Amino acid sequence: MSKNVKNQTMIKKVAFVYPLTMGLYACLMLTLLAETWWLNPPPGSRLAITAIQLIPLTLPLQGLLKRNPRSAAWLCFILCFYFISGVLSVSAQPESPHGWLTAGVSCLLFTVSLLFIRWQSRLMKAS
Repeated sequence: MSKNVKNQTMIKKVAFVYPLTMGLYACLMLTLLAETWWLNPPPGSRLAITAIQLIPLTLPLQGLLKRNPRSAAWLCFILCFYFISGVLSVSAQPESPHGWLTAGVSCLLFTVSLLFIRWQSRLMKAS
């Protein structure tokens, strides 16, 4: 397989997985917002709780928008906390959909982000 064909394949893979990464990233943020503001409003300041939930997720956003694989790697580290939070929520209230959504979306986003890191790094190395 020629180098040009490999690059074209890698470009197609990245073009598929990058929008999926960003879509799942937005879905996780919306899930957290929906749970805090509508589904299960906590006692106290919703704004403070929203900030605590979303600020860690926004840290790698600038790099993600630039398609930086290092930012996606940091996102994977951050997602571990959201996955753990979702699993703990499921164990406390298995009938509540929020824990399932948080754990599922964070797991999917982790997997898709790893694919993005791998393929984008290879594409950058080949260029």
